[in-house]
Amino acid sequence: MKNIFVIIISILLFTSCNDSEKLKDLENRISNIENQNKILLDSLNSVNIEFIKPFKIYEKIILSELKNSPNQIISDYEFLIKDYPNSFWKHEAKKRIENIEKRKKYWSEKNGWELPKKPKKPELIEIIEPMVISCPGC
Repeated sequence: MKNIFVIIISILLFTSCNDSEKLKDLENRISNIENQNKILLDSLNSVNIEFIKPFKIYEKIILSELKNSPNQIISDYEFLIKDYPNSFWKHEAKKRIENIEKRKKYWSEKNGWELPKKPKKPELIEIIEPMVISCPGC
């Protein structure tokens, strides 16, 4: 009986030590996953701040250009440039500001934007070439 009791205690002791190692391994794995999650969230936030937010602002300005005056549009683009100076959309906003500066003359308080219509291309007259028949003996 004493031998069985000693064997059972040694087995329990061995399994309890083994369980603590498993627990430590599990804690390490959870810690690694939490660190990876933090890295992933930081990367996602960085992408959101550097690319998505400026794009959404740029898109909103573009879609509202026909409704707003040139001065309002330019101030919106300048806001984008000021708030996101390292963004790709800063470059695009500068191009749009130049374009709006050139087309300011097409905007009026009364009628809004009245851009000139594209000139029609003249229709090409089809020239029919005479059909040439050649004979092998000529």
